[in-house]
Amino acid sequence: MSTPNPLLVAEAPALISVLQAIKQFNTDMGPDPIKWQLNFPGSLLKLQGTVALALPAMAAAAGGALQVQVNNNIDAAIAKLQASVTPA
Repeated sequence: MSTPNPLLVAEAPALISVLQAIKQFNTDMGPDPIKWQLNFPGSLLKLQGTVALALPAMAAAAGGALQVQVNNNIDAAIAKLQASVTPA
């Protein structure tokens, strides 16, 4: 079994929220094409608000995942250097 992508794991809750907002937009628009013109402004505003609220969470998750990856790479480099200079 493969290891899940840490970025995807970190951003999953925000991405799920955005996908649910898109689904809700579709529901808010309704099945009647005659009412779409009336429903569109409110539905779009609701969708934009949800996405705007999710963006900071996605950025924080990406930053956190990046920081963990950088620290892991630095730790691996330190361990490799320490192993190369330690007498056997």
